[in-house]
Amino acid sequence: MGKGKTNKLNRPLTVLETATYSLGSLGREFSNNCVNAFFLVYLCIYQGLNPVPMTIAFVLAKVWDAVNDPMLATLVNNSKKSRFGRYRPWMFGGAVVNAISLVLMFTSLPAATGEIAKYAYYIFMYVIWGMSFTVMDVPFWSMLPTIANSTEERNKASSMAKLVGGFGGFLVGMVGTSVIFPNFSDRGMSKAYMILGVVAGLIMITFILFTVIGNREKYAVPHENVGLKHIIDMFKQNDQLRAYALHLVFFLTGTTIALSQILYIYVYCYEDGANLVRSEYSYTLFWVIACTGQGIAMFFYNQITKKIPREKIYAFTFVGCIISYVLMFFIFFFLKPGNYVINAIAIALSGAFLMLASGMNQIGSTVMIADVVDYGEFKTGKRGDSVIFSVQTLISKFAGALAMLILGMGISAAQLPTVSELPITDANGAYVKSVNVFTDSSGKYLINNEEVWALVSENPDLASKSEFVNENLISSESLTVLRAFMFLIPIPMCLAGYAIYKKKYWLYGTKYDDIKSEIDRRRRENGFDEFGNAVEKENV
Repeated sequence: MGKGKTNKLNRPLTVLETATYSLGSLGREFSNNCVNAFFLVYLCIYQGLNPVPMTIAFVLAKVWDAVNDPMLATLVNNSKKSRFGRYRPWMFGGAVVNAISLVLMFTSLPAATGEIAKYAYYIFMYVIWGMSFTVMDVPFWSMLPTIANSTEERNKASSMAKLVGGFGGFLVGMVGTSVIFPNFSDRGMSKAYMILGVVAGLIMITFILFTVIGNREKYAVPHENVGLKHIIDMFKQNDQLRAYALHLVFFLTGTTIALSQILYIYVYCYEDGANLVRSEYSYTLFWVIACTGQGIAMFFYNQITKKIPREKIYAFTFVGCIISYVLMFFIFFFLKPGNYVINAIAIALSGAFLMLASGMNQIGSTVMIADVVDYGEFKTGKRGDSVIFSVQTLISKFAGALAMLILGMGISAAQLPTVSELPITDANGAYVKSVNVFTDSSGKYLINNEEVWALVSENPDLASKSEFVNENLISSESLTVLRAFMFLIPIPMCLAGYAIYKKKYWLYGTKYDDIKSEIDRRRRENGFDEFGNAVEKENV
């Protein structure tokens, strides 16, 4: 008989490894949420671009992603394993390119730039951002089976990564609306957004480095090169991959619409209808309370799964989001104006319920895709970790783009005015500050703030281009359309996602355990131990 020699790196996941892996997720989500939350607002409100062609272009970019994401994932999957591992070099390189593209996306073009050139530039930068995000994101999640072999360890690593990543989403709102915008808006919002892009890029690279430095690929799972034919075969043969992808598109699109729309409510509705705290810090209040709910869900996820089967927890996430949508619908349509603090806390609490359910869904879906990788090995004999994990990245980006399209349609239907930067100068032409004001179709500045009008009136040239309007600049009908898109569309999307999950996905419980046992048996027969390491037999 012979004895197997296992790699001495095969040991349980340490606290330090879990922490450093999770910090990389904060960097990823900072970049992702920065684009999802602010990019369309920046383009449509501060650059004056039409939301409909922009959002259609974003969706078309996701169609391109549907082609290039698996290609990039195949490139990662087929790359040779260096002394730094297979995934870490790709992760860091993708992060650097992503950071550069993030800065360029929020860079204002010269005033003389033509409109078509503006559309082309921002669409091109969005595509580059999406491709570089894939190069960073796919290796990040593909590392999971190589640092955590068991479902319990994967739950531990992914739940902490999603918890810290969710905090990254909160930081975007806090850093942007409560730090950068208030302190740099006097220089112009275009400058403030560029600073946001620089800060987001630096934060993202810094925290990705924690993952790159702090983790090694311990488990050598069986690896084979894959090609385009294999990618197509994966979707044909892996019914659980199809079920996973389809149900999650519906769920993520709905939640992205609801959360992204919140920023528009804050931009347009401080004084009317949204009934929130009259301060730029109200958006931060929303995220502080909402992300607290997400943090609670993620922190206790492992403990909850020990008492409640994770498939039931996952099903709850759909119900929880629907309840949250209904709550926010009533808050925005029926709460009385004037109770700013009470109403702000009420909407934030409903957001917390949404984020709690969303947080649990994020963890559950991440564990699910790792299980789908195992199922793919069971069905086809090939894992293709990077290719299958690229589906998760593609789903997230496609859902974000689809949500942007729906939001763009909502903005267009609501006929919201464009926000322009008005540099105020005194009678001598000396710069005073920049303020954000609405403009009409002719480009005239519409001002309903007496303090701003007093400053404008001191400069005859500015006054001739401006008009004082003693009324609300956004009609109640426009606000009704804006809110309706936020709440009424996500509900049927969430229901559709739940129906697909309930009917098509079954990879959990004893069924998954049996598949995992069969995979381990096949590995042993092929000369691998349960960790995927080659076993050397000694002759007796």
